[in-house]
Amino acid sequence: MPLPTQTFETPLFRLQAAVKPETVNTDNRTVEITWTTGAKGRRWSWDVGSYNEELKVSDTAVRLARLNNGAPFLNTHSQWELDDVIGVVERAWLENGQGRAVIRFSQRPDVDSIFQDVKDGILRNISVGYAVHRYDIIEEADDKIPTYRATDWEPMELSLVPIGFDDGAKVRSANTPADYPGQRFQTQFQTCQADEPVEPAVVAATTEEQEAMPPEITEEEQRAANDTIRREAAESERKRCITIRQMARKVGVGDDVIEDLIERGTSVEQASAALIDKLAERQQTTQPETRNSQPTVTGGIDMTVLATKRSAMLNALQHRINPVIKLEESSREFRGMRLLDMARECIEHSGGNARGLLPREIAGAALGCNSEAFRAAGMHTTSDFPLLLGGTITRTLRSAYELAPQTWRPLGRQTSVPDFREISRVALGDISALEQVREHGEYKYGTIDEEGAPIKVAKYGKIIAITWEAIVNDDLSAFSRIPQAMGAAAAQVETDIVMSLVLGNPNYTDGTPIFDAAHGNVAASGGAINITTLATARAAMRKQKSKAGNFLNIGPEFLVVGPDKELEAFQFTSSQYVPAKNADINDTRNASLTVIVDARISGNQWYLFAAPGVVDTFEYAYLEGEQGVFTETREGFEVDGLEIKARLVFGAAWIDYRGAYKNAGV
Repeated sequence: MPLPTQTFETPLFRLQAAVKPETVNTDNRTVEITWTTGAKGRRWSWDVGSYNEELKVSDTAVRLARLNNGAPFLNTHSQWELDDVIGVVERAWLENGQGRAVIRFSQRPDVDSIFQDVKDGILRNISVGYAVHRYDIIEEADDKIPTYRATDWEPMELSLVPIGFDDGAKVRSANTPADYPGQRFQTQFQTCQADEPVEPAVVAATTEEQEAMPPEITEEEQRAANDTIRREAAESERKRCITIRQMARKVGVGDDVIEDLIERGTSVEQASAALIDKLAERQQTTQPETRNSQPTVTGGIDMTVLATKRSAMLNALQHRINPVIKLEESSREFRGMRLLDMARECIEHSGGNARGLLPREIAGAALGCNSEAFRAAGMHTTSDFPLLLGGTITRTLRSAYELAPQTWRPLGRQTSVPDFREISRVALGDISALEQVREHGEYKYGTIDEEGAPIKVAKYGKIIAITWEAIVNDDLSAFSRIPQAMGAAAAQVETDIVMSLVLGNPNYTDGTPIFDAAHGNVAASGGAINITTLATARAAMRKQKSKAGNFLNIGPEFLVVGPDKELEAFQFTSSQYVPAKNADINDTRNASLTVIVDARISGNQWYLFAAPGVVDTFEYAYLEGEQGVFTETREGFEVDGLEIKARLVFGAAWIDYRGAYKNAGV
């Protein structure tokens, strides 16, 4: 069943056609052509995808004012220099469902050679550049690809080109297109695959051309000529396909775009220009589009303006979620907007029109998850609404992640790993003792003792779904509470991993638990935090030796306790502590300890840690290039909306036991 007719403006298109030299008037330097027969063909665009385009040829459908007002006749659509204009359109009209025109060539010397080739029948291909002002979109029941019928279109210019497309459009010399003599040999091809040879089928020449053939050409010579044409044509087509595929893959476009370029017989030069344009659009260049710069074309969108608007909307939405965030001056026009209003604004910024659409259609079109709503809005490109929502979610999530309390960070050293494989982190010992070098003596090579510890990261994640129902309902919890909870959850995962490493007391690389009497870093019996137990712990850390047997003289920096020991820890590290007797006077070194309290530490146990860099304790690692929590966005498949994935890649491992001390407490 056909869809309702919608207005849809497009950039400048080109339709190519063949030319014949019989109507050339040498004195006036004019030629009569047929520039369209109402062609229908397959097209592809970055916004819509594949579709069939059909041109309606009638007085009400074709705007001829521009052609009849002296439209330029160009050299292969070039628009950069005045010399690119090689003639002018004298007159254009419609007749029997065809578009016809009289072209007059320039008398400049540099155009003489081109005009001579037209007279000789060497150059005979015409291309028309046109813009479509209105489409009627029709979806046939037996065809998955919609048909865009151009019911209001305008020829902009005519060009002489090397390769023809529409054989019904040519220089006039006969009554009907069927009466025109074709080329001596016409070669037809099927669409080629990569590096696959193509066998052409040769169509017999017309009767008029056969009569013009020299009689001395034998059948054997004719066959040899056919074989030569076949080989050359196949090789040319093969090279064209390979070249287009190579260029397209470097740019990174999809296979459907590549096949469309090949099917339409696009030349290498035209394909190169099209791919460069698409690459520039992807990089959001700030330079305006010049190749299709006609005043009626609305396909070119200023990406700088869109980025500025999106940034202002993002600030307004964040301010609405959290009024503490300062509202920028440029964002004031958006501060009162609901999510649905912002979706409508994004549609209009993308060249669409949300008037008459239902709220769910507005949300679906703005999110890009509803193709029917997208077409109904007449959008020229995907809106910035998913980027706006994704940016809000990401900033809220990252902020919550960074603000989540993580008491363990000062205790270890941060690093990164290149992949998910287990790698060994090396705890360096000390260089062997320096030896005296006597006069004329030689220096001896020393060694560095090493102790390896394995570390491996793992991946954690969750997906947030922003549905169009949330947009319609203006549900800000999807952008505030949910991302905040996920950000805090990511921080919790890191804390759980590190604290389980500390409290779990795993085996070191020597097979002995981290906190063990053999390592000299655990109290013989549990004791309360006081001057005596702190002195004993400090002495044990000072006496630690490297693998080479040298004293490390480690001083503690952090006192780590659970909630049950928090008051006691602060009492014996406070400079304001007042003892009852002289023996209870707190040592000033205890006051220099930094107290860290973590609720995961149960009971009365407490720990001392040295500062990272003085001696290693444990390392916590992120995947290289992904420090912290990261987000990715895609159009929802399981849900009607936007899916935002939060990903964390994290791991931790002990590097050395000598910088930590444990007391079981009482």
